[in-house]
Amino acid sequence: MKIERMTTVYHAQYGKGYILSIKYRYKDSLCMCSFGKGKYDFVTESQLRRGDGDITLTKQRPNGRRSTDPLEQALRNIIGG
Repeated sequence: MKIERMTTVYHAQYGKGYILSIKYRYKDSLCMCSFGKGKYDFVTESQLRRGDGDITLTKQRPNGRRSTDPLEQALRNIIGG
């Protein structure tokens, strides 16, 4: 999926929004996202593609928690992240 201005994104707390602007960087672009009523947040393109931050390209569960693979969760617990 191509990430560009006006791409729909979802925030864990604010809900549905869109990419307002993109600051292109050498290694990783920075996206400014708007969620209405003066709510803005930033995310890098790599985080957005991985879907491991507060802002994702897919709808999140209502409580803000995304379902994760048990193996991935075990590795995160071991590594401490």
